[in-house]
Amino acid sequence: MGTSALIRCRVVACPVERGAWEFFLINDSDAPLDWAVLTRVAYEWGDFGNSEDVQVRVPGLAPGAHARIWRDDGDGAELRMELSVQVCISGREGVLVFEFPKLYRLTDRLPLIADLGKAGWQVAAEL
Repeated sequence: MGTSALIRCRVVACPVERGAWEFFLINDSDAPLDWAVLTRVAYEWGDFGNSEDVQVRVPGLAPGAHARIWRDDGDGAELRMELSVQVCISGREGVLVFEFPKLYRLTDRLPLIADLGKAGWQVAAEL
């Protein structure tokens, strides 16, 4: 892979029991990810926000493959959320940012995400 090739990924939020949500990273690039690290989960309500520094590491992810990177207990579903994921392909590194709306408002109208076989809300990013 040349250094100019795009690094493309999606994060999909899928509802689970009692208002909790699981977040999956999907590699949409043509090459495998050497690694990915969810570094930060941020929450925002109007002008108020906070963030949590995390280090959830995924060692290698083939094109089209997915891995669960976060589970929210449901509190975040009422807030806007932002997940920051540092990625590396063939030694090329960068940060992808995935912004989610208030997920609790979308629960009844989530599309099926074929890659996961589950309903969810997906956000794509690329470098």
